[in-house]
Amino acid sequence: MQPSPNLASSQPPPVAPASLPPHQGRWLLRADLFLRVMVRLYLGLVLVFLPWTHMWTYNRFLLYFAPVARLSATGAVRGLVSGLGLLNLWIAIFDAIQYKES
Repeated sequence: MQPSPNLASSQPPPVAPASLPPHQGRWLLRADLFLRVMVRLYLGLVLVFLPWTHMWTYNRFLLYFAPVARLSATGAVRGLVSGLGLLNLWIAIFDAIQYKES
């Protein structure tokens, strides 16, 4: 009986150089930063304002679980969620300000 063929090569694939030339890859770093900042800004704004709207109070999921609905209606939980939103906004703005091109 013949041995089965080796599907994995014994040599590792060639590795790209660690440092790209300055004109290559810069747009990818900018796009990555832009997307991260925009997602964090959007998520932060949603987390800051959502707990204080009627969507938070009359959530269909929470209406099925009365103890969770009572807990989520407290000011402490709403403040905690809004605080996480503010933290998310701060991280997004900090990332946007600290970006430096090399």
